[in-house]
Amino acid sequence: MQQGCGWRRRRRTIATAGIIAVALAFGGEAEAAGVLKRGLIGPIATLDPQKAATSSETALLIDLFDGLVIRDAAGKLIPGAADSWTISPDGLTYTFTLRAGARWSNGDAVKASDFVASFRRLFDPATEATEDGPLQVIVNAGAIKSGFAKPDTLGVSATDDRTLVIRLDKVTPTFLERLAAPAALPVNVAAAKKLATQWNSGAKLVSNGAYGLGTSGARSGYVLAANPRRTGPGAPAIDSVIYRPFEDAAACLAAYRAGEVDVCPDVPTADLAGLKAEFGPALHVAPYAGTYFYAVNTTRKPFDDARVRRALSLAVDREALAAAAWSGGMLPASDLVPPALSPLPQPQLGPIAARRSEARALLAAAGYGPGKPLKLSIRVGSGVAHETTAKLVLADWAAIGVEGRVVTEPEGSHFGALRDGAEFDLAFAGWIADEPDALDMLDLLKSGGRFNYGRYANSGYDALLASADVETDPARRTDTIGKAEQIVRQDAPVIPLLRYAALGLVSPKVTGWTDNLLDQHPSRTLGLSD
Repeated sequence: MQQGCGWRRRRRTIATAGIIAVALAFGGEAEAAGVLKRGLIGPIATLDPQKAATSSETALLIDLFDGLVIRDAAGKLIPGAADSWTISPDGLTYTFTLRAGARWSNGDAVKASDFVASFRRLFDPATEATEDGPLQVIVNAGAIKSGFAKPDTLGVSATDDRTLVIRLDKVTPTFLERLAAPAALPVNVAAAKKLATQWNSGAKLVSNGAYGLGTSGARSGYVLAANPRRTGPGAPAIDSVIYRPFEDAAACLAAYRAGEVDVCPDVPTADLAGLKAEFGPALHVAPYAGTYFYAVNTTRKPFDDARVRRALSLAVDREALAAAAWSGGMLPASDLVPPALSPLPQPQLGPIAARRSEARALLAAAGYGPGKPLKLSIRVGSGVAHETTAKLVLADWAAIGVEGRVVTEPEGSHFGALRDGAEFDLAFAGWIADEPDALDMLDLLKSGGRFNYGRYANSGYDALLASADVETDPARRTDTIGKAEQIVRQDAPVIPLLRYAALGLVSPKVTGWTDNLLDQHPSRTLGLSD
């Protein structure tokens, strides 16, 4: 996912009434205790998993539905609606065994045929799903989506009530990761037909997750209660969850200060230092699966010389940059691939003075020095933060004798021009991984790639990516990815600067909160202290 500027995203009596309503629907007894109040930023357009597209919708959906696989508190995959699976030796057939006794919130048994119907609905053009692209590796999915094949030709079948078989068009080592996305969550198709467009109605929504939806509304929020029929891993420790939508992060912050919510998924960044002082450890600034970097035009001299590129990278004081730029809402990045996704140990950077000494030596070897300074420009999109970042980087480069200037332009024009092959020396770019896998980041530098703005080309690197893309053995795939990443470190076709961060407020009374690269925190993994 391409990134532009940095990214951000009733009362107890009413809430209790909603909790009672949903508990009675499940056949249980309601209690007002154990209520977690969570904020959401932005409107909720739908709770149809196959049409959801925002992080706020995802937060609700992973509480309401269990996919074949789900994520734990740390964002790692664990069994969900399926308690086990096997993958064929050729990597093309996945066979899932569903949990025994699993039920939908209306009491119906969860069957393998429900998943067959769900996937067929996902790719049916009439559904108008928007986030199904990564799952189109399933046999005939693309043809069905385009209207050239019928839904019943999809490569998903049920051999009995608990056995689901999914066949792929091509080997996809990250397929299980893709099954954790909202688009792959199961839909009770019979209930969905009754819902029509009323997907936010608690009275009719049928789900199979840790929580069920009782009442919903733009003002009162979304009231969820623990689902006693769920057979997935880990019974929720919290009885009920209230999600309250806010127009922006500032409104959620005000509600947090007033004690009206326990969690805000984003905060205003204008005075991040002040928020840190006010809230201490309740303010989370956590690594996110993305990197802010400068693409280097490897086809333009002298930037076709890896020594020049490495020198520029060495001279940046990333710790100081992270503290000074973006109000301190980003983290230092020394690699394109986030550390949690990389198979390699993080590079051990020496003191900045020593690094700049090495950078000067590299520039001298490339023919630059006091009598012949390297001159360059950094092309950025519009925005004070981008300009400030570039000026801080130029100050670092001035310390090694480099002369530079900042070129600004509207952000839409910036990226469009880069994709169209505009000339530049260095240019701002950013990427947030679509799935938590190193290859998602490394693919940016594939020869001829759409987002390979610097036109980097290395046939050996391309071969490693192609091999990792179809490697079914995890150890061999990890080794191959590591070799590709080592080439990036050596060639320095991009200059990593900052790591995107997930910002949020979490009350000290909320337990079990684990910062993770996806910034996903299922309520079933959380608790409340007294």
